[in-house]
Amino acid sequence: MKPHVFVYPDKGTVAQAGAQRTLLAVAEDLNERDAHGRRIRERVNVILTGGSDSILSLKLMANNPLVDSIDWKRVHFWWGDERFVPADSDDRNSLQARRALLDDLVAKGDLPETNIHEMAPDTRSADAIASASDAENDAALDSAARAYEEELVQELGESPIFDLAVMGMGPDGHYASLFPGHHEITITDRLAVGVNHSPKMPPLRVSLTAPLLAQARRTWFLTAGEGKANALAHVLEKPNNVDYPSSFANGTEEYHWIVTEDALPEPDDKA
Repeated sequence: MKPHVFVYPDKGTVAQAGAQRTLLAVAEDLNERDAHGRRIRERVNVILTGGSDSILSLKLMANNPLVDSIDWKRVHFWWGDERFVPADSDDRNSLQARRALLDDLVAKGDLPETNIHEMAPDTRSADAIASASDAENDAALDSAARAYEEELVQELGESPIFDLAVMGMGPDGHYASLFPGHHEITITDRLAVGVNHSPKMPPLRVSLTAPLLAQARRTWFLTAGEGKANALAHVLEKPNNVDYPSSFANGTEEYHWIVTEDALPEPDDKA
């Protein structure tokens, strides 16, 4: 699908737009009816990720009046990727999302804890983590990835489809934990994979794969800052470019980039 680009003046406005759009999309999906007045879907599955733009958007959602109008018992949250670190580490994407929004919804009784589908943390001792070999790390990562695959299939079937994926992109063009120069972007026979030696700290991660992410009904990228303009230019220019993994993203119904002015590629005067 051809991406649509929406431009806002600054990072805060991008996050606010992402928050408003997310709440509206979830509310509309939950309330959509067919010609006979029957619900189109009983639940909505949302992919979250880390990154400052996405977490800021979650914080803004927490204070948005629309948040109280949503039946959160029918909303399930998943992660596009996770840092494979101990459960209490501040690096955890899921912990950041909980602090920004999810824990408050759970505390109010609006969101069941069982609707939060976290990737497994690293349960090894600090000494075991420090002394682990590459092979041991690979085995631990693969175990965590396979456990998430099993949960995906159990909840959503053999070919999971998400209703909304809210993603971010790094200055190098990576999304989730699919990085340029790493083979995980080319994997097509898995739903989730372990990522060792990530170029961005921390080095151990688990990520959903590109084919699974591309099947989301709606995919939105929240992207702010001039440091991302070069990558975005390449992503918008050519799909499925392994040098800029975000170019593998897609949406079956919507594919949007919600960006700041300085993140936008320079216009081509010849166009």
